Amino acid sequence: MKLTSKERLVRQIRGQEIDRIPSIGGWMNGAANLASLGGTSLERYLADPMAGVVKANFALGVDAMVQPAIPQTADEIRTGHVTENDFAGIEPEALQERADSLPDAEADVLASFDYVAEERRYRDYFETAFATWQGIVPLPNFWEIGGHFPLYTEFGYTAFLTACALYPDHVGKIWWVKSLHSRERAKILVKLFRDYDLVPLMFCGEDLCNNQGPMASPAFLRKHYLPHVKMIIEPLVDAGVRLIHHCDGDVRPMIDDFLAIGFSGFQGFQYELGIDITDLRKRRSAMGEEPLFFTGLSVSRTLPFGAPADITAEIDYFVECTDGGCGMFLFTSNVTGVEVPPDNLRAAYSYIKTVKPYRQTSNDACLWPWRVAHPE
Repeated sequence: MKLTSKERLVRQIRGQEIDRIPSIGGWMNGAANLASLGGTSLERYLADPMAGVVKANFALGVDAMVQPAIPQTADEIRTGHVTENDFAGIEPEALQERADSLPDAEADVLASFDYVAEERRYRDYFETAFATWQGIVPLPNFWEIGGHFPLYTEFGYTAFLTACALYPDHVGKIWWVKSLHSRERAKILVKLFRDYDLVPLMFCGEDLCNNQGPMASPAFLRKHYLPHVKMIIEPLVDAGVRLIHHCDGDVRPMIDDFLAIGFSGFQGFQYELGIDITDLRKRRSAMGEEPLFFTGLSVSRTLPFGAPADITAEIDYFVECTDGGCGMFLFTSNVTGVEVPPDNLRAAYSYIKTVKPYRQTSNDACLWPWRVAHPE
């Protein structure tokens, strides 16, 4: 059985037989690394970075690509960096004032939503992907669909987290207003999933956790945040689109909450914190579905510091944890850094094509190979 990338992705979502485990690209940083992966020069990459990203992922043979990281300069190291010094002088009352300035009625909130512009933005994204991604299947990961937790990007960590404690209703109101707009965006995306016959799979979910666990208490999140996320994603869930939640930090206290509001899979994982995919594999979505996993090659340990043999051992670990690759899609745990050798990425994406999927239920915890080899 030889499947197209789209067929492979759809059949994996549905739990049907596949010829090999599908792979996902897009989260790779470092202009020089991407140029190397694409077999081109740094100068040619920088002349058209988006084309260079596509060329690199096409060379790796990925089945699909999320909204990609696109380094624009030779010295760009990372994206999405938040520095607390940039928010000096901002007090938690700033969130209180913001909330008080927002409308209280849903109709008034939605009066400022531009349906035409939002639909055009999404259509432009998909049409560009179909025209320029050389057949790589687009898997949307529009972050506004997964919730609006990181108000720290607007107010800084100190003011935001303090406001969560002092003014929880005000913080919740800010999330509610943002979420009403994103619910309408989700409705637009339901239409586009039909119009473009997209793979019914979407990646989203903002960072809620650091290495110590949730940044705010689970009780606070259940009352003031998660109901708004559920409201956003409900149109997509009702339409049969399966949603994958991004999992940075120690997400274990929140896994059941993500499932309860409509997510049916997970991406990322910092295995050094004790995340056990075998345990997550036993969970079921609110609809009773087996979970899906964008099993993330470790960007903090294996990819930057390992050898190709460590990479293939980690993939074997993913396959074992998912009972032979059930619901598994190979991906990276986050955007890879410039320190990741391109040969490690080549090793990962070439090896996954040789792994034969199978179905075999196991109740035993799998051991992350890096921890076995580096117990310190």
